[in-house]
Amino acid sequence: MGAFGQSLKLANLWRVVREVDLQAIRQQALSPFDLLIAGEPIALAHTLRRMLSGAGTPHPWVRLASTADAHAGPIPNAAIVVTDGAPDASELEATVRGFTQARVPVVVVRVLPGARSERSNVPGYVTVAALDEAGVELLATTLVDVVPVEVRLALAHQLAALRRPYFEITIDETARANATYALTTGLAEVVPVLTIPLNLGDMVILTKNQLLMAYRLVLASGRDGDPRTLVTELLGVLGGGFLFRQLARQLVGMIPVAGLLPKVAIAYGGTWAIGRAVTIWLTEGRDVTSDLVRSLASDGLERGRSIARELIDRAKSRTGRPTGRWARLRSQLPGLGSRRPPAPPTA
Repeated sequence: MGAFGQSLKLANLWRVVREVDLQAIRQQALSPFDLLIAGEPIALAHTLRRMLSGAGTPHPWVRLASTADAHAGPIPNAAIVVTDGAPDASELEATVRGFTQARVPVVVVRVLPGARSERSNVPGYVTVAALDEAGVELLATTLVDVVPVEVRLALAHQLAALRRPYFEITIDETARANATYALTTGLAEVVPVLTIPLNLGDMVILTKNQLLMAYRLVLASGRDGDPRTLVTELLGVLGGGFLFRQLARQLVGMIPVAGLLPKVAIAYGGTWAIGRAVTIWLTEGRDVTSDLVRSLASDGLERGRSIARELIDRAKSRTGRPTGRWARLRSQLPGLGSRRPPAPPTA
């Protein structure tokens, strides 16, 4: 643990991210977008635009149209179709189909008073009882889920209503990516000669992903400025590696036995905890303390165990149960896993 802690000093954390183009990520956040809200009746679209824009005037990058005129203007980056259920179903389907054919991510919101607010089994369809805070949050979660990553960051940077869903989906996606990476390297480590370089690579790659996630969360909160200044502030909040060291101690201390499942659980849980700590700082202004880290590490590890079982079960269903070191390595290395053994002779 001492070597791990030494490797996470402030200067070393900077070396982890210096090769990444932080300015390109910032440009994603600042890029203009065209979000179209098509409403029937149009009053619903006005209400939704006002709630997505937050206090003040409606955001200029969010434009309105009736469902009949939804395709009259330029092709938007994303669209929301909001309806009270009165329009003919075929007209609604035609409007949605037009966006789909133009490859525009679209969310359909049905406002039905008295109905249960929920996402439909059909992707992109949402039912809400009203365009209140809860209804808009459900819509925002669905919208963040369907738009491309670069548009997602720009939307969250500009529209406060989309920030909480952005934080949640970005943290989960990064944590799952780190867990998946830990799973693949964990399977490869059954070959002893690969163990050391893969373990060293884990530390660098997982930490880099966590720092870049944190930087995106800062931008999504509406902040802007020189990337190096923002990351320096972020690392200051995290104690120049304090959070990473504390998480390492907490998580490893909770794992009594080494193995693949704990490795994947730690990769997910540690990443999730860092994301949550940054989110709490951004939204609540709370300091990252030892008590907070301990609580987040416990919650993250619990989540991580569940995700680890899911990922491992999925990997087993794809590759089958390995029966030896060579079989395990063959299932993970490109080209080798695709070779099928000869069919057994028939009687």
